[in-house]
Amino acid sequence: MPQFKTTVVAIAAIALSGCAFQKQAIRLEPKLEAPQSTIGSGKLTMVNVADERPRSTLGTRGVAGIGEQLTVEGDLRKIIENSVTQGLQQQGFATDGPMENQLRVEIRNLDYVVNSGFWAGKLNIEFLLKGICIKGNARPYEQMYRGEYRKNVQVVQGAASNNLFVNDVVSQAINSLLKDEKLMRCLAE
Repeated sequence: MPQFKTTVVAIAAIALSGCAFQKQAIRLEPKLEAPQSTIGSGKLTMVNVADERPRSTLGTRGVAGIGEQLTVEGDLRKIIENSVTQGLQQQGFATDGPMENQLRVEIRNLDYVVNSGFWAGKLNIEFLLKGICIKGNARPYEQMYRGEYRKNVQVVQGAASNNLFVNDVVSQAINSLLKDEKLMRCLAE
């Protein structure tokens, strides 16, 4: 009987760990919470997004870098640009403006890491953006915006959970940028 229990536990462990080795691409669909306002007053502004991450993948689904890489479905830079542009338009900006009045958004990090623990792993997801108000050759305002998610996990997360968690951190950072009154005032000047 003890051998039967050991076999069942081993099969369950193999079945659960198999998820760590399947490819997965996160489908990003940020949820905007940008305030509806007229702060932009039709001001011509350009949105310029740069992907400056140290690597193009998010991380791996398993503990300590084991397992398949997580990627983003589509062009991350374009997804962020579309979201930020939409958020600025909701605030009254015209986003087909000149280089002299520019919101530069730098994607600094999108990281998915599972660290091992005694009973459970620790899932850490982080998204980091830098927003820069550019006026001609000057950069009168710069700020970092972060989205974070931390959770204790005992099994490899599936596609639905990973999509939810990563979209949450991306949305947090984008919404922080769009709600930054100093940044919006700088662009509106």
